[in-house]
Amino acid sequence: MALKVVLDTRFYFSYYSPEDEKTAIWTKKIVQKASRAEIKLTSSVITISELYSTMGRTLGKDAVKIRIASMRAFHIDFIPVTTEIAQLAGEIALGTPRVPLADAIISATALTHAEGNVITDDDHFRLLSDLKMKWLTET
Repeated sequence: MALKVVLDTRFYFSYYSPEDEKTAIWTKKIVQKASRAEIKLTSSVITISELYSTMGRTLGKDAVKIRIASMRAFHIDFIPVTTEIAQLAGEIALGTPRVPLADAIISATALTHAEGNVITDDDHFRLLSDLKMKWLTET
C-alpha cells in the first residue's frame, strides 16, 4: 500500500505559487505520484477554509474552487473533522497553546489517518513530537 500523507495548507501555496524552481519541481512530483496512486495524499477539510480565507482574497472564490477541484481530480481527498479528530485537536491545542487551532486539526488528521505523516515546513508542527514532517524530501 502507498504511503499516506496529510498535506498542510502550506503545500498548496507552494504548489500554486512556488518560492523557487526546486520547490516547483518537488510539489509537482508529489502531486504526480498521487495521480498515479504511488502515494495517498489527503488534507483536512480545514485546509479548504484556510485556502478560501487566504487565496480567496487575492485570487477570488472561483479560482480557489477550481484549485480545490483540481486537487480532488489528482486523487487528493479532504477528510472531514470527526469527533475523534476534534477531540484530539482540542487536546493538542490545550497541551501546546502556540499551535493554532487549524494546525491542531491538521495535526490530529495526520495522526488519525496517516500515522503522523504531514507535508509542511510550518514551524508550528515542529512543536508536536508525534508528527513526521516532510518538506523538500522524497516522499
